[in-house]
Parts: sequence; C-alpha cells; structure tokens
Amino acid sequence: MFLSAPPEVTARRVASLGTLVSALEMLSQTRKFEDGELLSGQLANMRPKFAKRFPRLTRALSSKKAAVALYGVQAGASAATLIWGHKRAVRTTGSAVLAVTGAAGRLHTPFGGDGADQLQQVVNVVLASTGTFKDGEKARDVAMRALALETTISYVASGVVKLVSPVWLSGEAFSGVIRTHNYGDPRLFQLVHKYPLLGKLITWGTVAAEVGFPLVFVLPKPAARAWLGSMSLFHLGIGQFMGLNRFVLAFGATHPAILYVLDQSEGRAALTGRTAAAVTSAPAAA
Repeated sequence: MFLSAPPEVTARRVASLGTLVSALEMLSQTRKFEDGELLSGQLANMRPKFAKRFPRLTRALSSKKAAVALYGVQAGASAATLIWGHKRAVRTTGSAVLAVTGAAGRLHTPFGGDGADQLQQVVNVVLASTGTFKDGEKARDVAMRALALETTISYVASGVVKLVSPVWLSGEAFSGVIRTHNYGDPRLFQLVHKYPLLGKLITWGTVAAEVGFPLVFVLPKPAARAWLGSMSLFHLGIGQFMGLNRFVLAFGATHPAILYVLDQSEGRAALTGRTAAAVTSAPAAA
C-alpha cells in the first residue's frame, strides 16, 4: 500500500498516521482539558482582544467539549486520509481539515508542541494547497519539491544551531542528553559511558549529516539513497531511545518527497545524456 503508491499518497498516509497518534494521545487524557488543568483552553490568554469582544464564544471554544470535538475531528480526518489517501478529493479535503484543526489546537492549547507538530502542519498545508491544482502532475511536482525543500531547511537549520554550540562541538552533547530522565536510555548511556568515543562520533556525525544534507541532491543516486536511509535510521533511533516517536512519522512523511526529487533529477540527467548522444552521432549536414 505504501511502497507502490505515488509519493504524495505515501507522504499523506505517513503524516496521517502521525496526526492520528497525536489526536488519540490527546483524547486519552480528556480530564486535562478541564478548567485549571494542564491542557485547558488558553484562547483567552492567547487572544485577549478576541476574548474581551466575544466572551461567550471564547468560553465555548475553550471548553472541554470543544477540545474533545476538535481532536475527534482531527482523528477522523487522519483516519480517512490514512485509508483513502489515494483519492485526491479525500487527500485534499482531509489535509485542509488537518491544517485547520492543527492551527486550532495550537490556539486552544499552546503547550507541549514540538518540531514534529510543526512539520506535520507544513505537510497538511502543502498537500491541501497543491490539491487545488487542476493538473495532477503539477500538483505532485510542486508538493514534493516544497516538502523536500522544507525538510532540507529543517535539517540544515538544526545542524547549524548545533554547529555553534560548544557542547556539540566538544562531542559531549549526545552523552549529556542520553543520560537524562526525559530523553535518555540507561542501556545506551552505559554503552556511551563505557566507550566515550562512541558518544562523540554520534554527536559529530549528527551535526555533519544535518549540515551536509543538501549534498544528497548532487551525490550519485546510491550514495544519496544511503544518506537518506541513514537519516531514517537516525529518526528511528530518536524514537526508540529518546521517546520522540512522532518525529519518526513527521520526517518520514517528507522522505518520499526527497526520493521523488532524486528520481526526477536522475530522469532529467538520463534524458540529457541521450539527447547529447543523439546530437553527437547525427550525420553532419552536407
């Protein structure tokens, strides 16, 4: 279902799995939507002018019922696009619904979001907007290139931030993170503690892989695919050892876009080569 589907369908389904998990996580803790709890509505604090002008509407939108309805719609749209993502109308409409509910969720409860949520929202907006194109091939091309660009920027920006950090440059960042309670793993920390060089290599390798990620677009295809595969393993490792599981699905949803761009580049290169060969072998005019 995933591997044989067009890249925009695969991207949508992987992203939908991520938003479905996120919505179900929220629905599993509805008690926290009540007033005064951690996930209670914050619309009045986020939009004080709106709250002052429309106090009743603000209270209604900040209620527990509104939150349950919001994440219920998000879960439903995620499930629909996961199952019927191959249908363009469902994919486009579902992406639009997920974009709206994602934005509404941030207004309702601004706490607890991370880079995975932001990237999921980018996927939603890109697939919703390009889904309005009449030309399906153009919609695919624009969507995949936009997601590939966004992913590349995300990797490079993350790498540059690490590159100017003394902790990352010293090679101590990974061992420092992996020993924490929230994002650590005792078994892996023991291994890194026993072999400090391993922790340094992982730290420096992460920075190099992120900063150098644009090279995937100029490397030979086997090397480019290997680099992209290493990034997939990188996210799987983060999910396994640091508990940031949603990053696996958020970034995994954009990797089909990068593969699409690589395939398109290879196709153009092959076409150019055949054209040049044909011109070279053509008989000269008398």
